[in-house]
Amino acid sequence: MFRLASPLALAAATTLAVMPAVAADFSANDFGSDSNLRSGFSDDWANSDAADPLSFEFGLRYWYSWGAQRFSVGGSNLKDDDNASSVEAHFRVDDASTKTYAKALAGMAFLIDGSATDDSLATTAPVTDGRIGYAGGDFGYSWFGDGKSTASFGPFAGYMYWNDSPNLGRANFTTGTATGDFGYDASGTGNHIFGPGNSVEDSIEVNMLRLGFSGRASLGNNFDVSGELAAVPYAKIDGTLGAFGVPVASDSSISILQSSPASIDGWGYGAQAEVMFRYHPMQNLTFGLGGRAWYLQGTADTTFNTVTVTNDSAHTVQGTQEYISTANPWSLFRYGGLAELTYNF
Repeated sequence: MFRLASPLALAAATTLAVMPAVAADFSANDFGSDSNLRSGFSDDWANSDAADPLSFEFGLRYWYSWGAQRFSVGGSNLKDDDNASSVEAHFRVDDASTKTYAKALAGMAFLIDGSATDDSLATTAPVTDGRIGYAGGDFGYSWFGDGKSTASFGPFAGYMYWNDSPNLGRANFTTGTATGDFGYDASGTGNHIFGPGNSVEDSIEVNMLRLGFSGRASLGNNFDVSGELAAVPYAKIDGTLGAFGVPVASDSSISILQSSPASIDGWGYGAQAEVMFRYHPMQNLTFGLGGRAWYLQGTADTTFNTVTVTNDSAHTVQGTQEYISTANPWSLFRYGGLAELTYNF
């Protein structure tokens, strides 16, 4: 009996000790009602950012853009004016608990046309196809609002890769390096030397840092507007100017021929801007129309090789030379209209 009484006494004492704490969770007049416990959450806790702070959106965009390139090499200019149709995918995640977001995009052109002019060769060529692609991401913070609100504004930082390489045509260069690689044609006037050759397409790549501000605001129950403005304090540019050609220099004794494509290496700066108006026909789906503009400028060194051949039947290679033209100005500009379809959850 004593062995049974001790546990019972201990259980009774424990129950009496916790009764005040349990009673504190009941209101004085709640016995028999449907809500007897004090809530530790807001009335809308199931739909609050505290319960689910993350929101996501992903979708597709179509970008019709007009582009312009300007490259100067030793006073000669390579110019491009084109239009392109691009498709891109985009993704964004917002965290309401920290008021931060991350977003990414990647796109590629599927149709490019226009015209190009090379002052050095005094030629004009159509722009047909080529490569225009881009990818990047940003991380940002909202000074007010939250991830699920349509109103927000704050700074961001990010990185973008941009390949802007419409096919501007190809300039020929020789691949011969030895005397036996060349031939001699005495007919006609001027240069009589000929040999093996090649050509390459333009390939211009830019890696850039982005610093800016982005924001979003509601325009009613079914509309919102968003935008961003970014400075590009530093952009690294490199690649090949396949359309830039060096004319043959020839006299009665020698011919100097271009023996490599022209490559560039430099830096620049610029700005980027985007605005988008969106319509929400339903809770998780949006359609948007807007515009975008990217502009960069800077200077670059341009490098190419030449080979010197005697202008006679012996066609002897006298030597090769690498030329570097420094601090050449360049600029890239692309702008146009956007259309998007986005799913949110």
